[in-house]
Amino acid sequence: MPTNNGIAIVGAGLAAAKTVEALRLTHGYEGPLTLIGDEPHLPYERPGLSKGYLLGTVDAAGLDVHPADFYAANDISLLRCERATDLDLAARRVRTDAGTEVAFDQVVLATGARARRLDVAGRGLAGIHYLRNRDDSDRLREALGSAGSVVIVGAGWIGLELASAARTLGLTTTVIEPLPTPLYTVLGPEIGGFFAQRHRDHGVNLRTGDGVEKFLGTGRVEAVRTTTGKIIPADLVIVGIGAIPNTELAEQAGLKTDAGVLVDPDLRTSHPAALATGDVARQRHPRHLNPIRVDHWDNAVVHGTAAAATLTGVPKVVDVVPYFFSTQYDSTLEYVGHPLRWDRVITRGDPDAPGFAAFWLDGETPVAAMTLDNWGAAEHLRALVAAARPTDTGRLGDPGVPLPDLARAAA
Repeated sequence: MPTNNGIAIVGAGLAAAKTVEALRLTHGYEGPLTLIGDEPHLPYERPGLSKGYLLGTVDAAGLDVHPADFYAANDISLLRCERATDLDLAARRVRTDAGTEVAFDQVVLATGARARRLDVAGRGLAGIHYLRNRDDSDRLREALGSAGSVVIVGAGWIGLELASAARTLGLTTTVIEPLPTPLYTVLGPEIGGFFAQRHRDHGVNLRTGDGVEKFLGTGRVEAVRTTTGKIIPADLVIVGIGAIPNTELAEQAGLKTDAGVLVDPDLRTSHPAALATGDVARQRHPRHLNPIRVDHWDNAVVHGTAAAATLTGVPKVVDVVPYFFSTQYDSTLEYVGHPLRWDRVITRGDPDAPGFAAFWLDGETPVAAMTLDNWGAAEHLRALVAAARPTDTGRLGDPGVPLPDLARAAA
């Protein structure tokens, strides 16, 4: 039977912070709230780690989800530097590596994800960096300050943002990507090629169709040997090849997992007392045949709000179209959708000018869309994709047709 032990949130990132915010401020939840995080910092947002914070234009306080006094003012216990090591759903308690035990009526797993490691010879050399948390960004900023050349492994979103940061700092920058273009599996060859050209125009040595065979150096990385035999000098290396959800605690507790903690549309796991949110959650999404895991800022915000609703007895189905943004050089792109397939891409406008847009279609139906330097347009693209209806493709590609008109027509 429920007691008055309240709610424990394991993890103290954006999804967790948004969950307790919505519980207290939106739903008026008055029971005990405990956030358990393994970092020393207040809950913070991660996008700046590869952008403004890395470059020193945003300070640490600028990353925080809430000011320090928010948690005390709202009677939220925040355990820092404590990793949850044991979750007992039958007894409804969680234990940390510091020996702390937290009893709960309901628990939210917001354990996030960790950087995927590259398993090649030389991987243990000093000077090889990964970027996932604030401490990683601190170390990387210091290393970039004394480097002349950097090799980035992976041309996904993180790799491209890091390439932009490195070039902004004036470093000789090489990106190694085994696929034909950056973001090939997400954007396809046409738009991936647009990003390739943009980075080359900014002086990046972009090596597509190549991989890493070995890191070279004595104690510290000095060069990278690629699978095609090219040796590229490097003062430091940054590896950005994706993330692995932190499902270990969920697995230990007996929850169902499969490349993430499996959750229903309202974020409930296979146990009635447990929810999962954010990067670790793989949701049975109303818009998709198979469960999806979305590793983006907006998803953490949406999940936090929805989790609070479910926890307070008014389950909220998460059915929004995923949204993502990325800042590279002097441009910001916004992307909506999570398509498993498409058969063509329609573009509108000049790829090098603000307002450029691209649409990924399955038949005549837009399943994803992107716009460049056009803040406010993403809401219309999101509505267009959410409608999931065949669209006049001639109007899609016509810059003279306002995006709000396309969204209204689809709705």
